[in-house]
Amino acid sequence: MATTTVAAPDPAPEPQSAMNSFARMAGVILSPSKTFADIVKSPKWLIPMIVMIVISLGLAITLGQRADWVQVSKDQIEKNKFASRQMEQLNDQQRAQAYEKAAGRSKIIREVRGVIGWPLLLVIVSGIYFGAFKLLGGIRANFATAFTVCTFAHLPVAIRELLAIPVNLIREPSLIDPENFLASNPAAFIGDISGWSLVPLTALDLFALWSLALLAIGFSAADPKKVPLGKSFGIALTVWGSILVFFTGLAWIFT
Repeated sequence: MATTTVAAPDPAPEPQSAMNSFARMAGVILSPSKTFADIVKSPKWLIPMIVMIVISLGLAITLGQRADWVQVSKDQIEKNKFASRQMEQLNDQQRAQAYEKAAGRSKIIREVRGVIGWPLLLVIVSGIYFGAFKLLGGIRANFATAFTVCTFAHLPVAIRELLAIPVNLIREPSLIDPENFLASNPAAFIGDISGWSLVPLTALDLFALWSLALLAIGFSAADPKKVPLGKSFGIALTVWGSILVFFTGLAWIFT
């Protein structure tokens, strides 16, 4: 009686190992759709956060050493109608002392932002976008995933800060603007502008818009069925536009 040999089933393919954080950082720039699909499977944000803080702190130190902070303070005060009115009531000596104190505060604030700026900003931004995608898209993801997506999506803004370090090391101190430190938006080319119009012109930054596109890709990767790419871009643009209108209106009130 013949015996039948049953072939052993092929072993199940081993799952591909997840990308490490540095591979993800490069992948977000070079292949965002594939990389965000990997990120949402295992949300880990610590390494990119540390890299972004180090870059931001490096920029803060550069600006602290190179910028003319007294002139920066004068320009900021002149753009604020309330502060400028108070300055007009002071004599020359008092005004000079006030500018010096304002310069010192501005420099310290810039350095503090270099350390806590990214964590604080990303917590707020993640909360806003997470709420919007939950409300408008019904996305099935948790806040940890949203926070990780937002962290990786803001890497282009960190690249902007990194590029600004050598640029501001060779730039004339009088030409350095600590709030617009790289010529990557229309406000850097128009010249001397003030008031509420500065907000939208600064917001139209190449690196910020790049980050906005990555946000849409990342949230879509978190739940492609509920939030396909087109819908994700629509939600991201709606949130971005709403924030822009809010801060433009705020600037209009105080200038």
